[in-house]
Amino acid sequence: MKSYKKATIIENKQVSSDVYMMTLACDLQAKPGQFFMFRCESFRNDPLLSRPFGICDEKDGMMSFLYQVVGKGTEIMKNLKNGTEVKLLGPLGNGFDIKDEKKIAVVGGGIGIAPLLYLVKSLGVKCDFYAGFAQKPYFMDEFKPFVDKLVTTSAFLDKKFITEEIDSNTYDFIYACGPNPMLRALYEKCKDVPMQVSMEAHMACGIGACLGCTIEKSDGDFVRVCKDGPVFDAKEVFG
Repeated sequence: MKSYKKATIIENKQVSSDVYMMTLACDLQAKPGQFFMFRCESFRNDPLLSRPFGICDEKDGMMSFLYQVVGKGTEIMKNLKNGTEVKLLGPLGNGFDIKDEKKIAVVGGGIGIAPLLYLVKSLGVKCDFYAGFAQKPYFMDEFKPFVDKLVTTSAFLDKKFITEEIDSNTYDFIYACGPNPMLRALYEKCKDVPMQVSMEAHMACGIGACLGCTIEKSDGDFVRVCKDGPVFDAKEVFG
């Protein structure tokens, strides 16, 4: 069984009003789409459970997480200082299966963009990147060097959802991560395009033991997002 490994915070900076980027010194060799369970000394009793985060980027002995402050755990995380030692369990789960396709779209919704930077940097070709936000877009400059086209929407500012911007006839393959309703809408629009989706679910253990992240597949069977995913063939969960 995997055990927690130590890592040290190099930088923990604010990216937007409630989104932060934490960079850690560690060398844990993860694949795009995999995730880690994160904990620190301040997580002793409240919150008790570790928190799951997909890898945003990994290079030169450093790994980063892009995270949104939404509760007690992430509230503690945003105040952690450089040099703080934390613990990571992973890499966990099944990541994206990198395809050798000519025309690829990568689609993110909100904080679902977090694991997609490492993905677009790992593709053998430049892709088109689509990102939908509730409010003002953020973190897009990080993607620009690695994509051919970048499209953003804001539900509040321009009254559009990112799925409206995608022409399914243009692409040979689609990768996506974001809220599950967005992923379903994307699948319904692009059923004829092979697609991998990274599903969202509440996780407690991260290793498939607690069954807290179980979802129902299209055939009625149940799978664990942490152990069997978080990346699935879209037809498996939405078809």
